[in-house]
Amino acid sequence: MKRYGFDCMKNFLALTILLIANLCRAAPPSTSSDSFGSELSHAVGGALMAGGISYLYRDSPDRAMMGFGLSTAAIVIVESINISRGADRSSQYLDMAAHALGSAIGAWYTDKYLLMPVVTNASIGLVYQKRF
Repeated sequence: MKRYGFDCMKNFLALTILLIANLCRAAPPSTSSDSFGSELSHAVGGALMAGGISYLYRDSPDRAMMGFGLSTAAIVIVESINISRGADRSSQYLDMAAHALGSAIGAWYTDKYLLMPVVTNASIGLVYQKRF
């Protein structure tokens, strides 16, 4: 749905990301755990993030790779910053892996089942011509 030349979904996603970033920045330091629930939340977050990015690039034939790549790059940057601030390295690597797995699943599912196929001008096939 377009309104005033802007895509409402893009605006909603951008505002959501900014809100979450501001809430995380203002949050007090907390302890982390490597529990199943913690890693599951990273995987679900990765799936949602990759699905949203895949939706933003819905007209591209490489939308699944864009969703997976940008989502995984974002979590690697965030967790690397946490490591540089003194967080436990192995815990952050586990968070990165869970997020990347969720990103792969989310980008694939969004591309395969939620978005329409991309039609391009390239064709691959066999042409048969019979002379009369």
